[in-house]
Amino acid sequence: MRILLIDDEPVALTKLELMLKKNIGDCDTAVSGIEATEQFVKAISENRPYDLVTIDIDLPDVTGLDLLKRFSALEAKNRITPSKKIMVTAHSKADYVVKARSYCDAYLVKPVRKAALLEKISNLFPPENTEA
Repeated sequence: MRILLIDDEPVALTKLELMLKKNIGDCDTAVSGIEATEQFVKAISENRPYDLVTIDIDLPDVTGLDLLKRFSALEAKNRITPSKKIMVTAHSKADYVVKARSYCDAYLVKPVRKAALLEKISNLFPPENTEA
């Protein structure tokens, strides 16, 4: 699974990376919308799009909501299967949740707990039914 983690807080970014690296797979990281967009576009151009993206709602150069819209437009333009997107933020107000949920697949409030993150990912990527 290809994962892109986006957060401008180094501690939060490292924490997410450690939680996912041990349980899900290797992660690319970005600390701004510009850096995240560059990596997202590069992944598409290399025909290796991300499967999962976590996005902080507050970034220094763009809102997480704007980044979600940008990524969705890039996926549609390139006719690729949309990545699953999880908004990860310190905002817990209802209006933020409503806005974020209309553009992403899941929402987590910081501080992120490993069990909650892995549960969200498990719900987004359910195991294949192996019954014959």
